Amino acid sequence: MLDVPAVRSTRLSSSSLGLIAILLTVLCWAVAANVAHDLFMAGINPLELAGTSAMIATLGFAILNSFWGGGQTRPMNLKQFALGLVLVFLVGADYIAIQQLPVAIAIVLLFTSPILVVLWTAFAARRIPSRFVLIALTLSILGVVLVSKLLESNLAQVNWFGIGIGLTTAVFFAAYIILSEQMAGTGEPVGILLKTYAVASLFWLAYQLTQGLPTALLTPEHFPKVLVVGIVGNLLPYLLFLWSIQRVHAERAAIVATLEPFVAAILAWLWFGQTLTLLQIAGGILIIVAVTAMQLKVPQPSPYQHSEQR
Repeated sequence: MLDVPAVRSTRLSSSSLGLIAILLTVLCWAVAANVAHDLFMAGINPLELAGTSAMIATLGFAILNSFWGGGQTRPMNLKQFALGLVLVFLVGADYIAIQQLPVAIAIVLLFTSPILVVLWTAFAARRIPSRFVLIALTLSILGVVLVSKLLESNLAQVNWFGIGIGLTTAVFFAAYIILSEQMAGTGEPVGILLKTYAVASLFWLAYQLTQGLPTALLTPEHFPKVLVVGIVGNLLPYLLFLWSIQRVHAERAAIVATLEPFVAAILAWLWFGQTLTLLQIAGGILIIVAVTAMQLKVPQPSPYQHSEQR
């Protein structure tokens, strides 16, 4: 017979490790966002950084796969190819948003994505979102308005392009979470990420061929920071995030992941002296409260995980 306490202890240990992995993911993304912002302030093109960092991550995943996967990966399927394309647009849009907006604002806009995940889950389950969900969405929209300084600035001075790109990253990140959750049970996080980053790298390589060699990224002054973005902003966090989803439900993982705006804001304050107004802080809090409350209200297992287990 199974030792029930031992099984519960194992589950608790696995869940705890998953939460720790998400915390490390949050820290990696926050550090990389600020390093990327530093590069953009030095005149680096965000799309060139996105492509170069993706290629660095691909090389890293290939090395890891040679050790952990025996150099073997399963054939790529359509969902993995789609995940690679989503990753292209997510990273590219994210870096443009960081270039256009203060780091904390760009990340807060990105982390409206868990709300989109819940809406998609409701759509997939063919049920109308509850009143609680609609209230949370209203709070998040109000939070975005406050964070983007729409109430504090002349409308002609608002960086509409940056805000639009920032909200676009939320859509791509939501798609990334949904696709990652569907593939979380395959047991080969390194292999999945190697294939998805290979797709992304091929896309970026094709783009870079039209732009020429990114010489600015290869200077001794900038290349160490580019390596940090590639490893700390791509390889480590996406590996940790996919690994954690295998141990913690994606909707629960989103609760911890929403800590990133606060971590990034602290780092931006330490590195660049960026500050937020009281209304922006209030807006960020509204978004975090809305997202967290929604995740706590939705404890059901993912419909995708059920379908995979059958």
